[in-house]
Amino acid sequence: MSETATEPSAPEGGQPAEQPPAQNEPTGDAPLGAAGEKALSEWKARARAAEKATKEHAARLQEIEDRDKSEVQKASERATKAEQRATAMVERAARAEVRALAADKFADPSDAAAFLNVGEFVDDDGEIDSKGIEKALADLLKRKPHLGKEAAPPSFDGGARTTAAKPASMNELIRQQAGAS
Repeated sequence: MSETATEPSAPEGGQPAEQPPAQNEPTGDAPLGAAGEKALSEWKARARAAEKATKEHAARLQEIEDRDKSEVQKASERATKAEQRATAMVERAARAEVRALAADKFADPSDAAAFLNVGEFVDDDGEIDSKGIEKALADLLKRKPHLGKEAAPPSFDGGARTTAAKPASMNELIRQQAGAS
């Protein structure tokens, strides 16, 4: 052992002594200060510039790739993209149909759309099977009744209310007691 190295010593009980926390250790998030704020804003600006450059490079690369494609390939890609958009719109319409049909029976209609596979209710022509959705919603409520709306709370209304009589003034009460009314 060298003389410069020190070993932690244990007190008589054999347990190491607790060391006080160092004064320079941060205890949480400290304010950045002026220099830190300046550095942070510079990094954010650099990140925005890099993102913009990446988008520009991607657009340029797409232009170069498109230039080398034949018209048939370009038309095929446009058709594929249009088909994907149409499929997404049909799925969105099916989800909307599920939410609309579930609105009166489910506490949160979006839960019904989450539990059902809406693709099952769309045929090859893009038509939505509303009857199938209704059956699936009824089955879902049987399996998971906690998704349904709660029953209306009981009414404790005792019936129709009558309006209170006009309060008598003190003068009228005195006249009634005196029999002068």
